[in-house]
Amino acid sequence: MEYEKKNCFELPPPQGFTLAEVLITLGIIVVVAALTIPTLIQNHKKSVIETRLKKAYSVINQAVNLSISNDTWIDPPLDKRYDDKVLNEWLQTSLFPYLNNVKLFSPNQINHPLNTISSRYGVILSDGTTITFHNNAQIHTYIDINGTKGPNRYGSDVFTFFLDYKNNNGRSNFYPSGYAWSQNGVDDGPYTDNYVYGDRDGMVKYCKKEYSSSQTTCALLIMHDGWKIPDDYPAKI
Repeated sequence: MEYEKKNCFELPPPQGFTLAEVLITLGIIVVVAALTIPTLIQNHKKSVIETRLKKAYSVINQAVNLSISNDTWIDPPLDKRYDDKVLNEWLQTSLFPYLNNVKLFSPNQINHPLNTISSRYGVILSDGTTITFHNNAQIHTYIDINGTKGPNRYGSDVFTFFLDYKNNNGRSNFYPSGYAWSQNGVDDGPYTDNYVYGDRDGMVKYCKKEYSSSQTTCALLIMHDGWKIPDDYPAKI
């Protein structure tokens, strides 16, 4: 009698996933992506704003300090309100020589939808951040962290600062709108950080479009919170 020899170690043939199993897996992946990708994109946008805004602030401050050390930091022509040509002459002496790797531009040389940027003298940093200056009793400084790219909206990618020759304590300044360095009305009191619109709640309030068309305190709020966009940030990112 002959016996058929069989391999005792033979494995069963592999079985693939069924169509239903594949569809279920794909569905789970799609749901997870739909939940996480918007958050990742939003966090990336916040990170770019935080990084570039802090960099622009540091670049201008460094230029001011260098100008001071070289004795070229002189009184700006604050009596020549709205005369941006006169302001530009001051910038060319007191600030621009100390800005490295920047591109200078004159009014209407860049195509920007905001008149506060397109109609002014300014600089473009190496990362594309655009900074313009305007003389209106103070030197209003507008920072657009991504230049002509959208959304070109205050509190989102455009922020308001001031550049002053010196403050009440004789110290040179570059600071976000809504900030003040003062003695709290006490003549012999110490100089401290103060805020035009009150405490942090005031910063949040005037970062809202319904209270300020230029969302005045958005940059101040970010700076106040350690150059981080807080969870209660009211402007649309």
